[in-house]
Parts: sequence; C-alpha cells; structure tokens
Amino acid sequence: MAVKLVYGGEIELNNSKCIVLNGTLVGNYGVNGAGDLLNLAVTQNNGADGGITDPNAGYYNILNQPPGIYGILNTNLGGSYLALKPNAAPTLTNLGLQVFEPGGAEKATNAAYTAAELAGTFKLIVGIPIFQ
Repeated sequence: MAVKLVYGGEIELNNSKCIVLNGTLVGNYGVNGAGDLLNLAVTQNNGADGGITDPNAGYYNILNQPPGIYGILNTNLGGSYLALKPNAAPTLTNLGLQVFEPGGAEKATNAAYTAAELAGTFKLIVGIPIFQ
C-alpha cells in the first residue's frame, strides 16, 4: 500500500454525487507508467488493506460501482504533483495515481517517497452521475 485515503465528505458536482477523500502517500511508489493503484472500496480492517477509512461508511451508496468522475482538488507535496490514470476496465481497485517530481519526471518503480511527499497531503474527488 502506498496511498492512504480517509473519507472527507460529500459534494455534488455537475449533476454527480461525489465524495472528497483526504490522501497521504506512504511506503514506496508503485509502478512507473501505472502509478499507485487506489483502493476505493470500504476498508475491511482499519485501513490495512488500503481501503477508505470511514467509520460510518457514509459514502458506500455513492461508490457501489466504479467511479465515472475523478479528479485532484489540491496537493501539498513539496513541489511534486499528481495525475490520475484510469484503467481501461475500471474497478474500485485499479485507478492509478501517478506521482511526478518537481522536474516533471514520473517516479521510478518502487522508488522511495521524499520526506516532503510523505509529510504532504492531497484531496481527491470521486463520484458517479446522479440518475433521475
């Protein structure tokens, strides 16, 4: 696991129901070209499986299917920046989060995060369209 996500709240955006997730980077980077794979499912063991930590599971009805909307709201990672890389066949566990260093190069496979990246935070939104 290299990304820890904690439920931060819900918003509506462009006729879609979304959740805001507070994220931090932990451990080492995933695979260059694919990024760290996010686990957007409900955690089963207090976050040790990489799932979203939310004691009330308030977002569960939003993410009962793979998200169709996702984005990064802001980052504070010491100059590094993030990009989301969706998989061709999306699930709740294969949305890639790529990390790029201040010079623009993506981190190498299994590279250690810098102290600034480990101490930093980011906000992510994921959601599905509201069907009426």
